[in-house]
Amino acid sequence: MGIKDILIPQETKFFDLLEELSSKVRIASIELSSVFDNSNKLSTIEDLEHEGDRIVHEIYTMLDKSFITPIDREDISKLTILYDNVLDAIWDVTNRMHLMRPVDKLEYMTSFPVIVEKSVSEIDNALKLIRVMDRKTIEKHVINVHTYENQADNLHDVTLSEIFQIDDVKELLKHKEILEKLEKSVDYCEDVADVLRDIVTKYS
Repeated sequence: MGIKDILIPQETKFFDLLEELSSKVRIASIELSSVFDNSNKLSTIEDLEHEGDRIVHEIYTMLDKSFITPIDREDISKLTILYDNVLDAIWDVTNRMHLMRPVDKLEYMTSFPVIVEKSVSEIDNALKLIRVMDRKTIEKHVINVHTYENQADNLHDVTLSEIFQIDDVKELLKHKEILEKLEKSVDYCEDVADVLRDIVTKYS
């Protein structure tokens, strides 16, 4: 590898890999709703999670080898690990549903995946604009993610109150765990959005 290969292509490669990671998270967020419809999405989302891990490893390997990065190494690292947390959280929900089945389907199992998918979609769109540091548009996506996170908090509180009315303790505990993990996935989305805002504020 020549010096030109080290200095120039690596810059765009980081963005390529982050967008590839985002596409895996996006697909997983779309598949999440099917997890609660008795569809066997375990292997599909598990494969996406493994692909995410591969991309994360490739990004960190590049960070170790690159002299120049398009944005600060710390920002790339933080964005990578936090976005991978979203994918891990979706996988965690899927795996728990599989391990604890059967689980009665409640209304939040329809509503929460929609919030997750919308949050990830906003991040996916914002991430693609980091290349050009479109601060104004990215800020709009970030605000939308915060709106969805507020919706998730409200849905969590309402649902938590409802599931504590369930007489079957085992069923109650199943729903409580799944609900907490769903909320965590949206919290991670908010973390990613905040990092995107910090990055574009720094460089635009």
